[in-house]
Amino acid sequence: MSRYISSLFIVGLILPLSANAQQWNSEQQEVIDHLTECWDFWSDNVDSEGGYAQWINECSIPSNTYWWSPDGAPLNNDFTRRNWGVDSEKDLGWVDIRPVSITVDDDIAVLHFYGYWREKTEDGNTVHEAKRTEVFRRIDGRWKMIAGHSTPISSDDDD
Repeated sequence: MSRYISSLFIVGLILPLSANAQQWNSEQQEVIDHLTECWDFWSDNVDSEGGYAQWINECSIPSNTYWWSPDGAPLNNDFTRRNWGVDSEKDLGWVDIRPVSITVDDDIAVLHFYGYWREKTEDGNTVHEAKRTEVFRRIDGRWKMIAGHSTPISSDDDD
């Protein structure tokens, strides 16, 4: 009987892990792949002359609205433009994304995810986490970010 209860306990521990594993369909995976390409592009080109214009061309529309919640109100691409050079001074680099929900409806995609960025500080590397939502529209066959929102998570926040 104790072996049966032990087995049930172990299965009970494993089932939630496999139930939480996300499986994305091809459209959803395409949006995830595009997001990671854009984050790579940002990291690789943040210091380059003309990199901001290339990022807009590859990943966004010029009138993209983004809301970094500590800033107060959403900004029309001023967030991206303002942070393009600042990020390079901090030696930021993205670490990972953890998608939570992806909705694709025709030429619109909404991606809710956790984003993780590394920042080099005097004390070493620090990883920052943020809850993010990004909205994409397919234009001429390519996903372009049209809006986004991000809220930093402190170690005191609950998931």
